[in-house]
Amino acid sequence: MKLNQNKANTMRSGLKNGLSIPLAIVLLLSAFQPVQSRAATPEAVAALFELEQVVLPEVPEAKSTVTVQDVLLKVCLERGYGQACAQHLLGMLWKESNNIATAVGDRGKARGYFQIWVKLHKISVECAEDLECSANWTLDYLERNSYPRYVAYAIQCHNGCNIDNGYAASAMRHGKRLWNSPLAISKTTEVALAR
Repeated sequence: MKLNQNKANTMRSGLKNGLSIPLAIVLLLSAFQPVQSRAATPEAVAALFELEQVVLPEVPEAKSTVTVQDVLLKVCLERGYGQACAQHLLGMLWKESNNIATAVGDRGKARGYFQIWVKLHKISVECAEDLECSANWTLDYLERNSYPRYVAYAIQCHNGCNIDNGYAASAMRHGKRLWNSPLAISKTTEVALAR
């Protein structure tokens, strides 16, 4: 009887570990049979499996999620820069819009992720609100202001050249801090930013 008790315990632990009910029944039935007749015929095992139709749930396909960091790094790599460039853009984006594509600031003049003055710079609102397009525009603007030779100066110029307000240092800190915290790309409702 000790042998049968061990088999019953094995069956219970098998159920806890995810064995199917038909297999558990086979184990249970074999626990109470004499040693000589333990081998089940293939037909008997097949009959047990036919008792229960197991329907596996559909598993949705894993979707690769592209993050803000991925897009910014792609923009920088295409231009011959690396992760530091993407971190600079990320910090600027965070300071300007908190990652809100439809952000509106400066009394309606500044739009999108990087708060680009669309009329002044002759850029469409659609581009300002598109992450890749606005990141490319911002990187062009940084390059016109001596990026990457003078990183802090170029970043500061996005907020106003020669203004001593700590914008560049703050943007660079935000970029480093947020780099390993993936940000989702999503359109949200229009939000007016206080400036």
